[in-house]
Amino acid sequence: MTASGDIRSRLVYGLKIALPLLALVILSTLFLVSRRTDTEGAIPYADVDVDALAREQRLTAPEYSGLTDDGTEFLVRAGAARPLARGGGQAEDITAELVTDAGLTLGMRAAQGRMDPGAGVFTLAGDVLLETSTGYRIETQGLKASTVRTEVVSDGAIHATAPFGVLDAGAMALTSATETPDGYVLVFNQGVKLVYNPEN
Repeated sequence: MTASGDIRSRLVYGLKIALPLLALVILSTLFLVSRRTDTEGAIPYADVDVDALAREQRLTAPEYSGLTDDGTEFLVRAGAARPLARGGGQAEDITAELVTDAGLTLGMRAAQGRMDPGAGVFTLAGDVLLETSTGYRIETQGLKASTVRTEVVSDGAIHATAPFGVLDAGAMALTSATETPDGYVLVFNQGVKLVYNPEN
């Protein structure tokens, strides 16, 4: 009995020393062998000019919407915009949509433009594309649209594809028809050239 008790007590005494040492060796191995963390690659950084952001005010993906006096809804979106000192804002990568009270839809797209809420207009410039729900596709270098009434006017010549053919003109204007309730007039003028494609 005495011999077995001595063996047991020696075993317990040895384990009290060996087990903590073994745990310490395992923990040391984990810290020493573990892969170092790449702190530079772990945090993604945006490729932006911080100094430029600090110098100029800038909005990302702004939206401007409203309703004209004659019931046309408009929504203007931009990729980025910055305010101008004299009011309004300069924008890039613009899309705009007008939906009239009668259901006519106009979609516009341009490389750049300017919002002037004080004057009630927004202008588009740089390869402007206007598409209507009635089948017109109009290309021009500039457009001006009113946010007070339904009115879209080209700033210069246009090239259009229409349901009845292809035409070129020096100017274009879309306005509400005063003599027809819920009616709209699309006018091409200043030297119109039309290639008429009759329906088969």
